Amino acid sequence: MDTIRELFYGNIHPYERDISKDSEGDKLNKLIIRHDAALKATLNEQEVEILEKLKDALTEQSSLSECEGFVNGFRLGVRLIVEVFCCGE
Repeated sequence: MDTIRELFYGNIHPYERDISKDSEGDKLNKLIIRHDAALKATLNEQEVEILEKLKDALTEQSSLSECEGFVNGFRLGVRLIVEVFCCGE
């Protein structure tokens, strides 16, 4: 029950992940930042604003997708637990 309470009180953040230095995620983030800066250097102010709105929408879409994946994974885990305790042979 402690894990559920910790989750309820916001002490557990399943969506947060640390990215280790020189990991694939770190390298990808650096690549994205470099390409973003290079692209912005070629755009005017209005185009930069559109790019920022696009990035915000992509971030929101990614968050929704991650949330859905978390929910689906949690549900699957609960179904597995129920099957083990209720219907196991």
